[in-house]
Amino acid sequence: MTSDDKQIEYIYDPAARLAEFRALRSRGALCTAVTEQLATEAATEFLKCFGNSGEYLSEAITLLAEISTLEEPCLSEPGRLATFPLLIERLSDSFNPKLCSVYDRVFLQMISICRKLPGGARLDAALRDFGIANEQEMLARKAGLREPTPMLGPIEREKVRKALVLSRVTLGADVAVSSVVLQKAKRRFPNAEVILLGSAKLKQLFGGDRSIRIHEVRYRSDGGLLVRLQSWFPVIEAVEQETRQLRPEQFVLLDPDSRLLQLGLLPALRDDWRYFFLESRAFCDNGQGSMSRIAREWMERMFGDAGEDGEVLPYVSLREQDKVFGEQLRRKLLAGGSQFIVAASFGVGGNQEKRLPDPFEQGLLSHLFQSGSTVLLDSGAGAEEIARAQMLARNVEERGRRVIYADARNAVELMSSDTLGCDVLIWQGEIGAFAGLIGASEEYIGYDSSGQHIAAALGTPTIDIFTRPPSPVFQERWTPTGRAPVYVITQTPFDEPPLEPAEVLSRITTLHNCIRGPKEQSVDDAQRRK
Repeated sequence: MTSDDKQIEYIYDPAARLAEFRALRSRGALCTAVTEQLATEAATEFLKCFGNSGEYLSEAITLLAEISTLEEPCLSEPGRLATFPLLIERLSDSFNPKLCSVYDRVFLQMISICRKLPGGARLDAALRDFGIANEQEMLARKAGLREPTPMLGPIEREKVRKALVLSRVTLGADVAVSSVVLQKAKRRFPNAEVILLGSAKLKQLFGGDRSIRIHEVRYRSDGGLLVRLQSWFPVIEAVEQETRQLRPEQFVLLDPDSRLLQLGLLPALRDDWRYFFLESRAFCDNGQGSMSRIAREWMERMFGDAGEDGEVLPYVSLREQDKVFGEQLRRKLLAGGSQFIVAASFGVGGNQEKRLPDPFEQGLLSHLFQSGSTVLLDSGAGAEEIARAQMLARNVEERGRRVIYADARNAVELMSSDTLGCDVLIWQGEIGAFAGLIGASEEYIGYDSSGQHIAAALGTPTIDIFTRPPSPVFQERWTPTGRAPVYVITQTPFDEPPLEPAEVLSRITTLHNCIRGPKEQSVDDAQRRK
C-alpha cells in the first residue's frame, strides 16, 4: 500500500478550533454554517474523547459556551442545540452515575464563562451574594450535596409550615416525578402548605387539587445559555417570598433534580440544610425501576419509611372544566356513532429522533380508522408540530374521512351539538383540555413525551413508542407508571436489530386489538369499561 492509499487519521484540536472561532468573531466573519459546524464538532468530539480515554476537552466546552452566548440569535442557536440536546441531555439521559461529576464540571465551566460576560454581571453578583466566588466553590457546594442527609424525624416534620417542591420543568416529568413528591410531602408534613414552583401550565394538570398551591415561576427553555441561567432569578425570588416570615426549621425545599436550579448546581437558600436534593441520575442502579419509583424511595429515605402510605403512583388532578369537556365530548362522539375512542399525540418536544419516519403516522391512523376507532389527535406545540398535524388531517380528508378541527374558539359551538360524528378530531389548545380528552378515551398512543405520563396517571391504557432511546436505563426510568396497563414498543431495541416502521405498526395493532377486545363489543360495553 502506498502512502497515497493510507487514510489520514483526523485528530480534533480543540485549542485550534477555539482560536479559529475567536479570530473569525473578531473580524465579524462568522456565519450560521460556521457556528453550526464548530459547535456540533465540539460537542461530538468532547463526548467521543471522554468516552474513549476519559480526557476532558476544556477548550471544546469553552467554544460551546462562547458560541451559545453570541448576541445574534442566528449565530448562537447552533451553540444552544449542540450544548443542550447534543451534549448536556446526553450526559444526563445516560443515567450513568460516573457521568454526574462530568456533567457538573461541564455546566459549571459554562456558568463561569457566562459570569464574565457583560450580560452576566447580574448572574455573577447573585452567585457572590450566595458566597460563591468561583468554579471551585461551586463544585465544592455540589459535592457537599452528595453527602448523606440526616433524615427528618416526626417531631421535625411537624414543625414544617411550608414544603416547597421545584418543578421538573417538562410536564411529563412533573407528572412522573413531581406528582409523587407532592403526594409524599402532603403525607409526611401534616402541618405544612405544599407549594409547587413552576410554570402556569401546571395549573392545567394539578389545578383540581386544592391541597397544593402553584407559585408561578417561568423557565426559559426556548432561550440561549445565558437566558436559561437567568431563569434562576425568579426561583430565588419565589423561595425568598415564600420563606420570608418563617424560621429555617419551618420549611423545606424539595428538589427532584429540577432544571430550575440546573440539577442542583445553583443555590436557592443561604444554608443548604433545609434543601433536599435528589440526584436522580445516580440514585439507584439499573433494573431498579422508573423515575416515579425513584422519587418515592427518595422521599421515604429523606423523611422516613411511610409504609402506611401504600404504593404512591403518579397523578394528575384536572380542573373541573377540563374533565367536563372530555366527558361531554365523549358522550357526543358515542351518540354520533363512535365505538372506541383513542387519544393520540405525535409530539416529540422538538427532538426529531423520537419520531418514526413517514408515512408511519398516516399508517397508524389508517389502522385505527379501519378498526372502527375515533381518534382524538393533539396538534402538538410549535409551528412544526401543528403543521404536521394539519398535513395528517388533509391526508385523512383526501381519503374521504371526516375531520373536525377543535380549539378554544369553537369548543362552545361543538358542545352545543347533540352528536358529533368524525373519524379524527384535531385538538389545538391547552394541555389541560387535551388531558380531559385523554381521560375520556379508552386508549392513548404516542411517542415518548408528556402525553403517555398523563394517560397512565389518569388510568387510560397506554401504548408508548420509544424510537431511539439513548440507553436502556433511560427507557426504564421514563416508562410511565399508573393505574392502567402501559405497553412499551422500542423501535431500536438494545442488542437487537432495529424494527422497521411496518413492524412497529404491526405490534401496535396487536396491542390495540388486545386493549379493545372483541370487535363486536357494543357501544354500551365500551361505556361500561370507563
